[in-house]
Amino acid sequence: MNGPPTAVFPSCRGCARLQAGPAQLCMACARPQLQLIPPAACAVCGQRVDAGGVCPNELCRSQRRQVGRIHAIGYQAGPLRRVINDYKYRGARHWAVILGRLLLAWLDQTLPADQPDLIVANPSFVGPGGQLFAHTEAVLDAAAAEAAGRPASAPRWRFDTSSPRAVVKSAPTLSSADGEAWFKRASAADLRAVLSVPDPARTSAKFVLVYDDICTTGGQLDAIADCLISEGGAARVEGVVLARAPWRGTSRRAC
Repeated sequence: MNGPPTAVFPSCRGCARLQAGPAQLCMACARPQLQLIPPAACAVCGQRVDAGGVCPNELCRSQRRQVGRIHAIGYQAGPLRRVINDYKYRGARHWAVILGRLLLAWLDQTLPADQPDLIVANPSFVGPGGQLFAHTEAVLDAAAAEAAGRPASAPRWRFDTSSPRAVVKSAPTLSSADGEAWFKRASAADLRAVLSVPDPARTSAKFVLVYDDICTTGGQLDAIADCLISEGGAARVEGVVLARAPWRGTSRRAC
């Protein structure tokens, strides 16, 4: 053997590139395994448009929408879907490091000329009725730790790793995974009711980027944007997700 072992995404555990090499190596490895968002996708939410060029996601047409744009690293399919499910629901917490590196590489590639003032997580509530662990915050913390060890010449990203976080969730809410669009709207309203901004000075007049793992309708990201704007005084809020759930094509309201 001429060097330390490497692996191909998603067989990442034990890969030498996790310890020696920039986050861009992880993105380069993962990219061929991802279903990337095409340029012709919806400019607001990354959803695939229909034959007439119209996005089936009703949020994009809503005059009440607060989130400006939802970026996505890829579609929720194949290895990326399996990785996120293993991480969130099956206790594979080591994925936080790899997902954090993918997020950091995406930021370096996509937003160096339009850097957010603060990058926050869709807040978790850990406890009875809530998440198993703070999975979104763990990815953000991993990305922040990776960024902290880079050369000063690398882009500097302002991750929210404070305690309390810039936006917090005070109670469990409805789980919207795999729900119909009407249920996702209800879960977004349920989420908005338990969100708060402890220190508005951290977000006032700022461009805030909200990280989440999956976006289907974007309702949760819009609820967080509403909180950051109305309670935190944010000037602009966008979202970034690991995976955009593709439209199944059964109904315009079922995306």
